[in-house]
Amino acid sequence: MAELTVPLSRCALPADGALQRESPRPPELRNASYAAQFDWHTLFYDVFRADSHIVFQGPPLFNLLEPLRASAPFDRAMRGWWKQARLIERNRVSEIWLRSDADHVVIDGPIGHWNIAVQPDQATMFAGRRVLHTLSKDNEIRWIRDWIRFYRDIHGADAVLFYDNNSTRYSAAELRGELRATFPDMVIEVVAWPFLYGPQGGMAGAVDGQEAPWDSDYCQSGSLQHARFRFLRQARSVLNVDIDELVLSSQGRSIFAATEQSRAGFIKFPGRWITGLADRPIAESGASLGDFVLYDRQEDVVCPPKWCVVPHARQRRDQHWSVHNIFGARANRHLSEEFTYRHMRAISNNWKADRREDQAIDTATFATDKALSTAFETIGLR
Repeated sequence: MAELTVPLSRCALPADGALQRESPRPPELRNASYAAQFDWHTLFYDVFRADSHIVFQGPPLFNLLEPLRASAPFDRAMRGWWKQARLIERNRVSEIWLRSDADHVVIDGPIGHWNIAVQPDQATMFAGRRVLHTLSKDNEIRWIRDWIRFYRDIHGADAVLFYDNNSTRYSAAELRGELRATFPDMVIEVVAWPFLYGPQGGMAGAVDGQEAPWDSDYCQSGSLQHARFRFLRQARSVLNVDIDELVLSSQGRSIFAATEQSRAGFIKFPGRWITGLADRPIAESGASLGDFVLYDRQEDVVCPPKWCVVPHARQRRDQHWSVHNIFGARANRHLSEEFTYRHMRAISNNWKADRREDQAIDTATFATDKALSTAFETIGLR
């Protein structure tokens, strides 16, 4: 039996209580699924140690801030000239940094009552490592193995920090056991992240054809900030990509090495789609990453950027690791011309949108991504 994965000191408001997080989205822009997808009740994802501080980390507080300020220990720690606690809120996350060496904290007051075990600082686990990071749900284990193999063999990744968001095909502990057995030479941790992903914005959350704002999806940004401060502060470099995203350099360089050598300690790069039509028969066991190397020269759907960072390079606490950006970082405005990720359309369980290809599609504009094909051949995935 696989040992349990990383414990979290989660704090959630009672589902039947009068107090809950207010939604930032106007009622007229909430579609029929909004209420079931929004995280009304999570106060903190986790409470953990980071050096000399206890970090209370969760979604934006909004209306919960004032009852929290009026509750111990924050009623004293967040007041006065020399505040013991500092609140940092950006975009879709919040953190309270409390100077304390305690291993337990009691929150008590208008916000509610919790007796909390402070989870350990695990930054040494990934110290000096080139870390591959993602959030995933129910993706095929063979895809995940191919993805890790690609980044180990092409880019020199030697560690993986994997957040599992309520998968039903396997437990986080089972996934960790599989990955550690497959990659015994790597440091691998899988964190069970049992939180609502959150309502989508744009057309995915549209009401009567009107796009919704991106204002209510907290889970993935929360996992990134959690990873950053509980696990990755001492990492050599960190690459944030999904399991269907494969980065390549036009100069044959490692994304980790290039980021470590960059002036900003940060590289942000664009992506392009690889079609879901295979150029060869698919094995009976199912598709793998190496089956897909075709792209459409007329593709006009833009892939939002992803990034790699050296965590300790010019990284202030008030900067925010998000899915496509590091908000507050000056280099966030620049896109690399050397690095591009390939977005594998077929490697998906279609949770956000149906990405299956029409098999009758005209392939006259398709071409082989030679760099991707060569990379797959180099590491034995074709």
